[in-house]
Amino acid sequence: MDWWVLEVGVTIALIAIVLVLGPLIKRFGRSYAADVFRANPRTGKSYMVLMDIAYYLIFTAYIMFTANFAPDTGWGETVGAAQVEGTLVRLGGMLLIMGVLHGLNVLSLPIIGRLLGFGRDLVQPPGPVNGGAGRDPAANVG
Repeated sequence: MDWWVLEVGVTIALIAIVLVLGPLIKRFGRSYAADVFRANPRTGKSYMVLMDIAYYLIFTAYIMFTANFAPDTGWGETVGAAQVEGTLVRLGGMLLIMGVLHGLNVLSLPIIGRLLGFGRDLVQPPGPVNGGAGRDPAANVG
């Protein structure tokens, strides 16, 4: 088989991995994100959209960076051990990056949820204080 046939096959496999695992991760992670952002669901939805954009940008860039348009050093005109090894490194690299980024996202999501919801906890709605008295209790002293 010519060297470029394996390259085209690997590129198609990398694209398929991105297009299958991305929605799968999102589908199963939606309830986790909703739980983390339960106090602020709109922020959670916005965060998920931003993570989707980042996901596709990162892995599109990975596919483009690792694409080969000419045989690498050590490759022959037909597929050999060096090209198969390079191909497995590309596939493994994609899965490793996906796993690491997913793990970091899962671990950091509660922290991000608290930070983004922290400002809402500090802001108190305007209105009467102390059961409707509407006055500062210190003003009644004396």
